Amino acid sequence: MRRSSTRRALLALVLFGVAFLGGCGAPVNVPPDPRNGFLDAFFVYPIYLLLDWFASILWGSYGLSILAVTVVVRLLLLPFAAKQYQNSMRIQEFQPEIQKIQEKYRKDPERLRQELVKFYAEHDINPASGCLPLLLQFPVIIGLYDAIRRSPHIHGASFLWFPLGTPDPLYILPVLAGLVTLVMSEVQFRYTQKVSPVKLPKEQLAMQRGMLYLSPALIFFFALSLPSAVSLYWVMTNLFSLFQTYLIYELLLLRRRREKGSPKEGGEREA
Repeated sequence: MRRSSTRRALLALVLFGVAFLGGCGAPVNVPPDPRNGFLDAFFVYPIYLLLDWFASILWGSYGLSILAVTVVVRLLLLPFAAKQYQNSMRIQEFQPEIQKIQEKYRKDPERLRQELVKFYAEHDINPASGCLPLLLQFPVIIGLYDAIRRSPHIHGASFLWFPLGTPDPLYILPVLAGLVTLVMSEVQFRYTQKVSPVKLPKEQLAMQRGMLYLSPALIFFFALSLPSAVSLYWVMTNLFSLFQTYLIYELLLLRRRREKGSPKEGGEREA
């Protein structure tokens, strides 16, 4: 759970980074040129065109276009996310065995590494897979932010109550972004506890629950200064993650119950 909280916090820091570095890049409202480099050619310019295309078929609404692009991106990343959750669930299931290996070889780091690699290979576990969806999102987020920042159409457009090119003047969107992230973190936390056969001490459980508030706080803080279009993307992508987490975990739990031939999940517990 701490790893997933750290990943969300890191993703929030990426948003801050692109917001900060955006002032040092291409001028605002100047459309991206694919001849300007790798990032423009393969991420910023294609996303810029995709935003314009969706807006053209969605009654000229760039707000709806951002929502549509977000869904398309998350659907493309869905297979990687499913693999990530599957690996995370398997690591939780085998946590007692992993802890035994760590305890047995704690004084021999090299042997510990070898034994863990061997154990993961025998049980078809890839601990590094959890980082892949995040790494794939980095250039997409940077490309989306820069496409929004440099689009003259989005800069002057509005959606619902807020202008897309500037921060929400009513601060409603930053609050929504923080709340959706918090709910997403809580759902992931509960499922992590549900699938884990190891009952954590109350102190460690409280510490992990406290980590839930880091990502929402960062998102809220950064959304105060980011263009509302980026905050809208963050709200939508976490709503998608919420549905994705529920669906994938429930399917994985259902499959595990069928494999064990038990009508009820034996490892369930209240978080």
